[in-house]
Amino acid sequence: MIRLVRSAAALALIAGVVAGCLPAPATEEARATSTLWTQFVIAAAVVGAIVWGLITVAILRFRRRPRDVGTVPPQIADSRRLEIAWTILPIVTVLGLFGLTLVALGKVDARAASPSVTVDVIAYRWQWRFDYAGTGISVSGTPDQPAELVLPAGEPVHIVLTSADVAHSFFVPQFLFKRDAIPGIRNEFDFTITEPGTYAGQCAEFCGVFHDRMLLVVRALSRADFDTWLAGHGSASPAASGVP
Repeated sequence: MIRLVRSAAALALIAGVVAGCLPAPATEEARATSTLWTQFVIAAAVVGAIVWGLITVAILRFRRRPRDVGTVPPQIADSRRLEIAWTILPIVTVLGLFGLTLVALGKVDARAASPSVTVDVIAYRWQWRFDYAGTGISVSGTPDQPAELVLPAGEPVHIVLTSADVAHSFFVPQFLFKRDAIPGIRNEFDFTITEPGTYAGQCAEFCGVFHDRMLLVVRALSRADFDTWLAGHGSASPAASGVP
């Protein structure tokens, strides 16, 4: 029994450590996702504790003893209270988690009324191009020099994502967000980076021989630094062949 308890405690500890291995959220939308994850972990821990607790009580209290040989333990049948409890509680739990999920999705998919920056993100084999709407600025990368997406921190940014050739995927781990880039389809989303910093990203959809080199960098600046970057930034590295 002691060995069983130790094994259960070790598994619970490992599960807790793994559950806490999310990247630190870097956007307001990522915070909503992180909060939802925490809520699900807490719910899972509570359900697990109840189940393990009831199993442990049943094993210890109702285990077979020498004096019970040849006897039948008391039977419980047609207990409406138990049947109602184990029907209602799971339903309430699932509905609660469903409601929390809708709230988080609403925050992740929300659109800003007036985003401060709009960027057309074009994925191609095997890099990215960032066209800043209304500025004439275009930044392109190569497999040897990933493109850098410079954005203002603390302000909503609108992204229009598409692909010039095959299916790609825009993924920045610290944004806790991934969205596919599909040829002929415009995927649009907003996010607000909470703090200035540099955040590594990549294509998360296998797209060909140099998929592993299809990296990107998101650099968030203060509004003053971003305005300086806009004023002093001309055309970036030439776009790769085959990109509009």
